[in-house]
Amino acid sequence: MAQFNSYIDFLDLTAATDYCREEGTSCQYKKGERFVQQGTIARYTALVVSGYFKVVTLNDSGDEAVVNFAFPGQFITDFHSSLHGKPSQMSIIAGSDCEILRVPLNTFKEFLSPSLLDEYKSLFNMVFMRLLNLYRKSPRQRYVELCEQYPQIVETVTLKDLSSFLLITPNHLSRIRRELAKNSNTNIKK
Repeated sequence: MAQFNSYIDFLDLTAATDYCREEGTSCQYKKGERFVQQGTIARYTALVVSGYFKVVTLNDSGDEAVVNFAFPGQFITDFHSSLHGKPSQMSIIAGSDCEILRVPLNTFKEFLSPSLLDEYKSLFNMVFMRLLNLYRKSPRQRYVELCEQYPQIVETVTLKDLSSFLLITPNHLSRIRRELAKNSNTNIKK
């Protein structure tokens, strides 16, 4: 799958990945278990080995809204919360059964390069482009683009989580998928 979190394309995370592989503790998370709980300060960072995690925040009605995903080879934590010593505004939850290599965040932060500002700039750019697309593109366009860029996401992530990420209901996403299936010219899965 192409890098879902495109900011990673601008970073050399080889040393950080190697660090987690050498120093990390292998941990298993069952679907639904939380790596970071909203309202707490992150204590660990981890490299996802298998499965996927979803990053969620609670909306005004108390429902979880999916804002991002992390797949194998990607890191999970809340650096922002930890760096500023403030409670996290998000939870990181196993979207499937997962294996991670976990290291204490305070140790990992000491290991990080001084180029953290560049890494934050890349992350900001990715998040900003996703925000702009919410205003520029219809849900159908966003879904088609998501499937074209990350074809395996439909097989990996649940319909409920995908619809939450796209800011639409599961029923709306099902309608979009049915319409796309009728137009068999697309490579988008049902």
